[in-house]
Amino acid sequence: MRIYLEALRIRYVARLLFSQLLARFPAGMLSVALLIHIEQTYGDFTAAGFTIAAFAIGQGIAGPLGGRLLSRFGMRTVLVPTIALSSITLAILGLTTPPMQLLFPLVFITGLTIPPIPPAVRTVYPKITDSSRINTVFAIDATLQEIIWILGPLLTTIIAATLGPRTGILLCSAVLLVGGIWFVTSKPIGQVRIPNSPRKMGAVLREPVVLIMTVVFMFGIGTWGALDAAAIAHFGHEDPFVGVVLGLSAVGSLIGGLGAGLLAMPRWSLAARVGLGVIGTTLALFSLGSPLMFILAFFITGMSSSPMIALANSAVSATVRFSDTAEAFGWLGTAQLVGVAIASAFAGIAIDAMGALGGLLIGAGFSAAALIVSLVAIPWLPDLSDGTALPRADTAPIVLPDTDQA
Repeated sequence: MRIYLEALRIRYVARLLFSQLLARFPAGMLSVALLIHIEQTYGDFTAAGFTIAAFAIGQGIAGPLGGRLLSRFGMRTVLVPTIALSSITLAILGLTTPPMQLLFPLVFITGLTIPPIPPAVRTVYPKITDSSRINTVFAIDATLQEIIWILGPLLTTIIAATLGPRTGILLCSAVLLVGGIWFVTSKPIGQVRIPNSPRKMGAVLREPVVLIMTVVFMFGIGTWGALDAAAIAHFGHEDPFVGVVLGLSAVGSLIGGLGAGLLAMPRWSLAARVGLGVIGTTLALFSLGSPLMFILAFFITGMSSSPMIALANSAVSATVRFSDTAEAFGWLGTAQLVGVAIASAFAGIAIDAMGALGGLLIGAGFSAAALIVSLVAIPWLPDLSDGTALPRADTAPIVLPDTDQA
């Protein structure tokens, strides 16, 4: 634990870590809140799945676009208006019940205005942290991110069972506003300047590591879109045991994330971390009749998530130019959201046809796809065993002629 405490003592690190956690926490709540709200209102999981897809697609577009705008206009210039707009649209969504033909556009706009906090904070970390501790900071960040995606649904199910899903959506609006203000007023957000990339938007995907991690994120994190839906379908949204399952998977994620921060990251490390998730999702397929086995399966799957995210962030930071880091992290966020959207949509259809088992099959398929990609990609992945994950400079050393020989 000493290395984590040392990292948190670095100036501004603790504030950035916890303020971005608060500002981004609604991202983990909204998928389940929308799933429960739409299923209750319109009566089927298919409509709920496509509603989540509309929200996630809006966020997916905002990820790389927001990262690009951060380098062009500055962080606060982009973050302040998007924090305000997203809080307003979430409040509208929570206070009104629009017809289906208006619901999809409203949810899409809500996702499109979510502020690009992940690419902003992950671009700042290397500027306030030395090379010996940057991987530790990314490990803490990944662990906190997994808290968002696991504890967010837990809190949402509790609120839905006691106060209704509409209250959860309104809470998301308030939390985003408070956390966003805390984050954007941090000094490094106003001081760090990202050089404007000379390349066209999307060109960073030509970097092998960025492309590999984008695909792995789409399948690996997308797994949770199907697993959350399957758990709710199996136990029912009013059963508090759903919260227990999701909460204990968060404990697994915390253990996995903190443990991963102490490990070296050779080329095969990604496959090992993703492989643990495959074990968990496979076990879930055979545990519908046993609540304890179901919890264990989600716990094991959770243990794989934070280590995978930490490695992906470190690998991208170590292999792209500083001017491209914000957009690269934006693409990772987009892949994560698109994966959740696709998995949720397919899981909704599968659940309507086969029950909870259908959702688990979708989750297991996404997890297996992530493992296949990570195995095939081993030759192209960086060896981060030395702990270095600082971005490449945008300029190279200039070789001067030898005047004496001349």
